[in-house]
Amino acid sequence: VFFAENSCDCGQSPIVYISGLGSASLIRDAGSENEQQLWKIDTEYAIKEFATLAPSVAALMATGNYDAFGDDLIAVIKTVFGDLALDGDGVSSDRVTYELREYTSSEHGLDRDYYFAYDFRISPFETAALLKTAVETVKELTGHKKVSFKASSMGGVIAMAYLSAYGTEDIDKIIFINCPILGTEVAGELFTKQLEINKDALIRYGEQALPALDNDPLAAILYAVIEALDISGIWDTLLLTADFFIDKLGEKVLNEAVIPIFTSMPGLWSFVSDLYFEQAKDAVINPETQAGMLSKINDYHYNVQNKAAEILNSARADGVCIYIIAGYDMQRTPLVPSYLNDSDGTVDTKYASVGAVVAPIRETFSDDYTQAVDFDGINYISPDNHIDASTCALPDSTWFIKNMLHCNNHDGHRELYRMMFESDTQLTVFSDPCYLQFLQNDKDNQTFYEVVPNEDYTELDRLLLAPSLLHFVAFISCLLKVFRF
Repeated sequence: VFFAENSCDCGQSPIVYISGLGSASLIRDAGSENEQQLWKIDTEYAIKEFATLAPSVAALMATGNYDAFGDDLIAVIKTVFGDLALDGDGVSSDRVTYELREYTSSEHGLDRDYYFAYDFRISPFETAALLKTAVETVKELTGHKKVSFKASSMGGVIAMAYLSAYGTEDIDKIIFINCPILGTEVAGELFTKQLEINKDALIRYGEQALPALDNDPLAAILYAVIEALDISGIWDTLLLTADFFIDKLGEKVLNEAVIPIFTSMPGLWSFVSDLYFEQAKDAVINPETQAGMLSKINDYHYNVQNKAAEILNSARADGVCIYIIAGYDMQRTPLVPSYLNDSDGTVDTKYASVGAVVAPIRETFSDDYTQAVDFDGINYISPDNHIDASTCALPDSTWFIKNMLHCNNHDGHRELYRMMFESDTQLTVFSDPCYLQFLQNDKDNQTFYEVVPNEDYTELDRLLLAPSLLHFVAFISCLLKVFRF
């Protein structure tokens, strides 16, 4: 009766935007005089706490006592991040809270979505239950019987948990944008305590991971200085120092601070790919004290991640329009052995695309490579001979965007998403010649063009195409990522 009297005939289902990790601010002791934002990390607070290590650094340089410095470093990490840890059942302390958004407006459209924020730490199924409530509220406000999801990064994990738990009755369309639907290898390797630094990967990461600095004049100066350090061999010395530091303290810091805090979170376990899931559980989970948490991570891994292709195909069979966007040709976090996995800078392309065969970054398939799955002559191999999409869960509705940095969108992306949301039927990679399966990101002109066969850029050409703070900032950034994932 309600929908008969209050139905909306605008023709566009309301969009619920499920954002990535950190969509909600996590607050410790909210409303008290000791209130502190823990995530996204309060930069001033973190700097203040880590600055207390200055005397410890001086002592380390004077005495070479890494254990003493490690103890001080671990204490600071626990101070800054410790209260984010969940208990053995994967439940947060009452001291750490976030504010659920309330929807009150019925206005909706392609440029007016409903932002869904959540606590990234808890089980994706628990978050999906909150999303279900949000969906019902949006339906009631707008008079629509269905909503659409725009899922970004970890938002795709939540959308997949929703489909598993609640089916497709309420869903019209879903766009997955650079989502770790099958996890990431960086999470699995960190959870299994594998660290590795590679100079070439650091250089690529420095080029690509700081796009806001692309045309900064300072970048050219710093590049010249650091290139000189590289040529003179000093850069190699710095890397040896980093390797030595990690060798001395990496395992200690991981075991006593990082692992106990971050592996207590079922939400982050959704990032662990099947390749490392069992090994990671054996490495860091105590089945006696963390039985509740173990049950939650098994539930998601085996009933969602490992059934992703089945869930997606079933949803499409039910009439849900599914679109998957995966970036590639960007250097992923260069701290783990799988640094050669191609990615959007964060999520492995093979996992975001739900199954593509992808050559290592900056490499191509052999000349005699043939498509893994034959689709009666339909070609799913990229023009640059780097990706075979024939093995994807949904090969005809999975797009690959070269040089797309993780969830960095421009007007070109928004036009693509608009086309997908506006269509009454499922579009495919063959529907529009302007949006072929393999697209080259043109950030400067905010558009795309067709990927072409590889051009053999020299490293200098590559640096000139994407100037940034490069090596120095990448080096510092990557060391920090050891402690911040």
